Amino acid sequence: MDHFMKDSGGASLVEVVASLLILSVLLLTFFNFFVFTNKAAHSSQDKLIGTYLAKATLERVKADPLSYIDPPDSATPPPYAGKTKDDPYVYSYDVCKAKNFRDCETLYLPLVNGKTYEICLYVYQDLSDRRLNLINVAVQARLEDKGIASTVEGFVRYEP
Repeated sequence: MDHFMKDSGGASLVEVVASLLILSVLLLTFFNFFVFTNKAAHSSQDKLIGTYLAKATLERVKADPLSYIDPPDSATPPPYAGKTKDDPYVYSYDVCKAKNFRDCETLYLPLVNGKTYEICLYVYQDLSDRRLNLINVAVQARLEDKGIASTVEGFVRYEP
């Protein structure tokens, strides 16, 4: 016991520097892990919001198709008639604005949590869908600056 009491010289400079280096490496590793986890959480949140926006928009189109797309029972066929899934007609903010609809920004550029999502509707109707009074609609919600897009698809029924 006396031997330990007499050797009270403390830690050398090399030991202090080595321990600080090890501590720094550990802290940087954990810091990078937390930064990556935070980015992944925000990206997941943006993707989830996009999915909910796309689903909600599809439900609104089902409830009131004429607020988004041209009526299918007009004298001239709508622009999506005869289109296919590979070549659909696209309704977007630009198309809405060109037709002078009143609420284009509300319909196609919703602002959620300070981020503007762009809504696009990909619409087509082949002959069999037309016979059944159905319009195939795929709704995509995009967050352009982050490259995030969510798409949902469904049929909209209409009565001629």
